[in-house]
Amino acid sequence: MKRRIATILFIIIDIIIIVFSFLFVAWFRAGTKIIVANYAYTLVAFGLIWLGVGIWGQKFYIKLKYSGRAFALNMLKVDIIAIAVVFALIVFFQKFHYSRYLVFSTIGLTALLEFLFFVGLYYALQFHRENASFASATFITKSKQLEEGFSDRFIRDASKAVPKIERGPYNPGFGTSETDSIKISLCESYLADKHKLYKFLNNNLNLDDFAKSKTMVLNSATYYNIAAIEANSQQMFINLHILNNFRRINKYLIKVNENLAQGGVFICCGESIAERRNRFYRTLTPYLGFFAYVIDFFLKRVLPKIPIVQGWYFALTKGIDRAISETEMIGRFYFCGFDLISKDEIDGAMFFILKKVNPPSDDTNPSYGPIIKLKRIGKDRRIIYINKLRTMHPYSEYLQDYVYKASALQEGGKFSNDFRVTSWGKVFRTLWIDELPQIVNFLKGELDFVGVRALSEHYFDLYPPDLQELRCKFKPGLVPPFYADMPTSFEEILASERNYLLQKQENPFATDWKYFWKAFWNIMFKHARSK
Repeated sequence: MKRRIATILFIIIDIIIIVFSFLFVAWFRAGTKIIVANYAYTLVAFGLIWLGVGIWGQKFYIKLKYSGRAFALNMLKVDIIAIAVVFALIVFFQKFHYSRYLVFSTIGLTALLEFLFFVGLYYALQFHRENASFASATFITKSKQLEEGFSDRFIRDASKAVPKIERGPYNPGFGTSETDSIKISLCESYLADKHKLYKFLNNNLNLDDFAKSKTMVLNSATYYNIAAIEANSQQMFINLHILNNFRRINKYLIKVNENLAQGGVFICCGESIAERRNRFYRTLTPYLGFFAYVIDFFLKRVLPKIPIVQGWYFALTKGIDRAISETEMIGRFYFCGFDLISKDEIDGAMFFILKKVNPPSDDTNPSYGPIIKLKRIGKDRRIIYINKLRTMHPYSEYLQDYVYKASALQEGGKFSNDFRVTSWGKVFRTLWIDELPQIVNFLKGELDFVGVRALSEHYFDLYPPDLQELRCKFKPGLVPPFYADMPTSFEEILASERNYLLQKQENPFATDWKYFWKAFWNIMFKHARSK
């Protein structure tokens, strides 16, 4: 059934591609309307032949068990057969008066767009299947972690720098003998030419407590180097190869977690976006470096997050030299069961000391794509999913505990320096662009235009029972009373919402009308924002 539905959908997409190609080509010729009218029946015949040969050649059946090359070659073969049939019919019916420009251009553009779309879709589905067990990247995120109370609320003056948690030297308590210690080998052999890195490790780890026989040092992104290692057998694992060149980062990190004993450490490094930008500026000057960085950011940061294009990207690049933010790296570490002991920038790369504390998360849909769905309490305690544009770095939802430890809370119980918010995310939040997808919730009848915030179950449980009951009598809203009253503490938020709901209970329309215009005034003229 799914295969049949997918085939029908692909045929519809192919029809759209055929019609678009014809109209696009005709648009460049004078008398477009006349061309469309004269060639309308011919286009229908061409479309039926093209689709018929495609169905016969199983072009619309994406077989993931075959290689991408085999799939592409089959598409090419089917298209050649379709082109041959079209030209044979032109010769048979002696339609030589047809415009060669129109015929050849329409066929060429159709074949090209079709190839780009379907082969890209093949690799996107292949990527999803290969990564399903250790986090797939989808357009919409609806993860378990987001459902469990993740806070995605506006942060004013969010710091771009990832804060460092100050801790003393980590002592795992393995009780290693002095003769088997890894310390001397690291100093005189493995890291003999990396004095800064050795100093960094020595300052943050009790190296005498790690056994040489249970330590592995690599400089490789190859998964097979660690695939056969016995589970829970290693106390320390060092990989000097940057994470940006790992084909499947999560798969590698999960295997490292499996190989380490509880409390064991993993030392790795990566080039953050900030370090990447500085490298461009150093090598190409700030002026040329800026333009090179923007192009690089689009190709190696944006494209890997677009579902269909993502398949092409990883097929062509194998994930090498990916642009990754420091926040995403740390989020992936926590997703894969590690706790950050310390981090430091050394020779243009960020080095991390990680401790195994948990098994990897079983969440297969961490935040990565542009849209996130947040689980919220609606009217009558019904669960709804609020749509928002993602304004935080990928995997930010796994850094709740890290943020609590690294940052103090400001008034209202929100983070005062939340590094997880991206620079463009701050702009989106300031202009409420990230809230636009909630219009879908409004059209579905899950939200009113004016109403209290839709809360997660975690925050809802913090409310007193009487206010919980009062809240559930009404739909949440796009414009909350917060912007009308501008409370600064949790207690003031409760008082503001209670006052609004009691008034709405008596006179719904008049209350919403009054609160909307008060919120509008505060936002437009007093620059009110959710802090």
